Amino acid sequence: MNSIIKEILEQIIQQMDRPLSFAAISGIIGGGLFMWNLSRFLSSLKTSWEVLTISAYYVCHAVVRSLQRLLWTYNGVADQLVMAEYGAVYDTCVHVQKIIHRGRFSIMNHPRPWDFVGVHEGFAHPQTLLNPSITLYCVTPTHAYFLQCPEDIDVHQSSISPFMYMAQYYHAEKIYSIPLGHFHRLADEVGDPRVPVIWITSTGRCGSTLVGQMLEKLPGTRCLSESDSLTNISLMQRASQLGPSELSKTIRSTVRMLCKEAPGVQRIVFKCRFNCVTELEPVMDHFPQFRHIYVYRNLGAVMKSYFKFLHRDTAMCLLEWLVNSRLISHAVPFVRNYLVHFIAGKESLEKVEPILPKVNFMGYVTAIICSCIVEFQNMTRKGIVVQTLHYDELMRNPVEVTSKLFQLLSLPQDYVHMSLAAMQHDTQHGTILSNIYYRNSSNARQMTGKDTKDINVVLQAMGLPDMKHEMSLPNSLME
Repeated sequence: MNSIIKEILEQIIQQMDRPLSFAAISGIIGGGLFMWNLSRFLSSLKTSWEVLTISAYYVCHAVVRSLQRLLWTYNGVADQLVMAEYGAVYDTCVHVQKIIHRGRFSIMNHPRPWDFVGVHEGFAHPQTLLNPSITLYCVTPTHAYFLQCPEDIDVHQSSISPFMYMAQYYHAEKIYSIPLGHFHRLADEVGDPRVPVIWITSTGRCGSTLVGQMLEKLPGTRCLSESDSLTNISLMQRASQLGPSELSKTIRSTVRMLCKEAPGVQRIVFKCRFNCVTELEPVMDHFPQFRHIYVYRNLGAVMKSYFKFLHRDTAMCLLEWLVNSRLISHAVPFVRNYLVHFIAGKESLEKVEPILPKVNFMGYVTAIICSCIVEFQNMTRKGIVVQTLHYDELMRNPVEVTSKLFQLLSLPQDYVHMSLAAMQHDTQHGTILSNIYYRNSSNARQMTGKDTKDINVVLQAMGLPDMKHEMSLPNSLME
């Protein structure tokens, strides 16, 4: 809106043959202020509408679920669900529901079953879940949830959405749930992936989506960019909702089901969110044949990028307000305590816990993101070797770096230049994560000195470079 006002004013001034009078200048300034205030009002109205509609959705979801429990108790569906959960039946253990409504408050939320309101359609055999149009969406401590999309929608393709979980959410028609025990049995029947798998881990906001889309250019390549069931598992691990044995088994079953056999797929690229670095070691144990790359960037660029897109998300802006308000933070300490549970590893938590009460929202965000970098560093100290790729190196020497990457991943060098075509496009087009699309728009607020200070305080406590210095990780691809 501000850019439009500026453009209109410039055109008016250019078309004037004589100096503007005081009245004209006052009118222009007054009109500009009016438009600016109108822009702020419309923005506030939009935010209020988002909060209202999503709140109404969650109320609707709760009401429907309560009524369903009563109805399913009456018609016997509840008995079938209980028998399936306790292992009494297998052939009809998959619950099928038709989706009638959907709602998510924040794009940052990991997928959850209550993203949808569904109505009972029937029960199915677990083999139904091997249908190519049915894909794993999320995992809970008790169930795994799959979504069915139209057959002409391939949720793996970046042309549909840069991120698989978004494509699934927007295009899903049915939701399938299966008890975790039966999920493991089905995964055992499916077995390990029968094609090569390339596993991309990263700091986030570092070009990992670009790397995935570059590899997707190769014929026969399927890219799973943020299939977020693994994100569910990493967060359940932090919350101690799964024991070590069940956690390991769930990771293995999840990867098997995500990499199930499909016509024409010759290789799979799996790019997970930054927090899934805690699942990297178990994945390497279960699937030693996978090839790995860790993508990262200087922390100043990483944190600035996170700041930009977080402040385009209504839920994150509301969360920031709750955290940064001293009155609310003291009255409702749950908000800050809730964020602490997203920090990975005891070591990082012990380092930052004393300073967390003094930092603002961006301090907490830094602790959550960078604790995952510390976890990766700890892995390398244990002798686990994963090649690392710095985003700036890729930007400086795209051909040389891509050629090295292909060599590491045993990919044909003939396709290097084909893969570079991905660099000509906005890899996150159509989402609030795209800093290219939002380049000329104003954020809810700009990064302040307090934000920068708190980010650096947390980085220092974790033993990481501050926002002005470069970060270098061992096992560089270019060494």
